[in-house]
Order: sequence, then C-alpha cells, then structure tokens
Amino acid sequence: MGRFSAVAAVGLALFLVFAAPAAAALPTITYSIEGIAGSNGWYRGSIYGDNVIVHWSVVGATTPVCLPDTVSGPTTGTTRSCSATNGSGTTAVTTSPIKIDDTPPTVTATLSRKPDFNGWYNHPVTVRWSGADATSGLARCSAVTYTGPENAAATIIGSCTDKAGNTAARPVDLAYDATPPVLSDVTEQSTAGGNVLRWSSSSASDRVVVRRTIRGNNAHKTVFDRSAAGFADKNIRPGAQYVYSVQSFDQAGNSSKKVTVAGLPKVLTLRKTSYVPRVAPNPILRWGRFRGAGYYNVQLFRGSRRIYAAWPTTHQVGLPKTWKWSKHRFRLTPGRYHWFVWAGLGARALAHYRSVGSASFIVPRS
Repeated sequence: MGRFSAVAAVGLALFLVFAAPAAAALPTITYSIEGIAGSNGWYRGSIYGDNVIVHWSVVGATTPVCLPDTVSGPTTGTTRSCSATNGSGTTAVTTSPIKIDDTPPTVTATLSRKPDFNGWYNHPVTVRWSGADATSGLARCSAVTYTGPENAAATIIGSCTDKAGNTAARPVDLAYDATPPVLSDVTEQSTAGGNVLRWSSSSASDRVVVRRTIRGNNAHKTVFDRSAAGFADKNIRPGAQYVYSVQSFDQAGNSSKKVTVAGLPKVLTLRKTSYVPRVAPNPILRWGRFRGAGYYNVQLFRGSRRIYAAWPTTHQVGLPKTWKWSKHRFRLTPGRYHWFVWAGLGARALAHYRSVGSASFIVPRS
C-alpha cells in the first residue's frame, strides 16, 4: 500500500507539469512601404502622388491592428510607429526614416564659349549642365562635347539627377558647321578694261574675298568681299602686274584654301619696274609723249632678232595677233621680248630720231 501511494504521487506530479499552460508569445509586427523606390534610400512618391503608404502586418495581438499610415512628401526623413498588445505584453516597432523626394532638380545649361562666327560654331564646343535640388540634393549632371553632325538647328540634350534618382533634362540648340568650303575653277582673264576673275565655291551663298597686290609691292588691298561667282577689277594701272588671292568663307566662318592667280597687264609702258612683267595676249605698248615728235619708231626683238617694227603717229601701238616682217609671219609666243622706242623729229625722210627708252616683257605659257 505504501509503495502504491508513492508511485501515484510521482504520476500526479508529472501530470501537473505537462498540463500547465505555456506562456503566450509577444505580438510580432512587420511593415512594408508602398512607393516608388529611388536611389540612396529615397522614395520618389507613389502612384498616388508625392506620398507613400506604410502597411503594417501584426500577428498575435489582442488589441486592434495598426491601420496603414500615409507619409506625405517631400520630406528629408520621418518615421511611423505601430504597437500591439496581448497577454504577454506589448510590441512596438518604428520604421526607419522615410525620405521622399519626387521633384526633379532644376537644370541650366552653359556652353564653353560664344559662337565662333555669326551665331555658328565651327569647331567642337562643350555643353555643361548644372542644377539644384532643394530636398535630396544634386547627385550629378552631364557634359557633352559636340562635334557633329552639322546642322543649322542641332539639339543637344543633357540632364541632372538628384540623390533620390529624379532626373530633369534640358535641350540646347545650336548651329554647327565645321567643314570648310571648297574653292575651285579659279581663273583670271586679262582684258583691255581690267582683270576678270571667276571661281566656283561649295555654295552660292559663300562669301568670297579677293585681295590684290602689285608685283614688287608687299602691300595688299581687299578689292572684293561678297557672294558672287566672279569679279572684274577695272581699277588697274597700265603696266602694273597684279596678283590676286581668292578665298571663300561659308556662313559659319569656315574658310577655303587660298588660291593665287596673277593678272596680266594689257598695257605696257616704258616706266622702270623692279621686275619684268608678264603680259596679257596682244599687249599695247605705250610711252610718254615726246615734245616735237611727229611720229615714233617702235622695234620689237626676241633675243637678238628683230621681229617687228612700226611708225605710229601716237604714243602707243597695239601688237596684232599675227604680223608679217621680213617675209616671215610672226606672233607672240612664250618667251622674253625687248622693245625700243625712238621719237621722230621732222620729216620721216630725214630719219632724225631721239631715243625715248626701252623695256622688256615676258609672254607666259598658258
């Protein structure tokens, strides 16, 4: 009997141990944020605007669960809290700071320099964008060096991004042309009335500048500056040889290579020069009037051979395209010539002459 009582007592103790109720666990609380995730822990609002919604998930609470919290932006950081209670106690959870910025930064653009010519850029130009952001702050802005394509209304788009990931773009318009024009078919024709120049450039709107120098004189003069395909220089001096440089410029200020051509004087005088002039075809030989002269004798030599003679009554003579002298037909061919003038005093039969002078000229190869 005593043994049975002892065993019953042990069994009762075990029953009491296993039958005792366990202590209840504290409530668990988790949360999620409904919003558009940005960069660096920021939110860029939600589909509902510049706010986000905190959703709570509570398990094991006897008190009412937490309702969703709306957090309005912009904000550099705010928190929301939820607490729940059951028989074991209370659990409280606070969110990490919630940062909201759904406003893009303000953006401005700056070009590295002013246009090169007449509102155009004719070599690479850099555009840099800068900005400001009142909430999350600026993260980065773009920079572009524009090298083409060529366009009278090129558009370059750059942007700035804030730390929340909002981006704002700003276009920049510019006119760009870096290709020089091509000047071709430059010709010069010397006439009795002047030197006529003709050319062709890449565009009919190209501006053409013609500068002129007199051979033997380094000074130059601009005699033409506008859009055209030719120019007649009529303001020339007899006996002077002119050298022309021709260059075209497009609307962006790009310039072609210079082309140099020489004008050939149509009229040659006995004036002394520092060079032997090259002449236009069929030149006019002219000299100063000699007092008392009733006529003149003009003689033309090629080397040591006389090939032409004339007795004009005026102080000039024009060489014809061809002529006959000493039973031979002559014309001016490329080479060097020397000419002499004498003034005839009295009757021609008296053959009373006084030397007026002499000069040389060169007939160039065509």
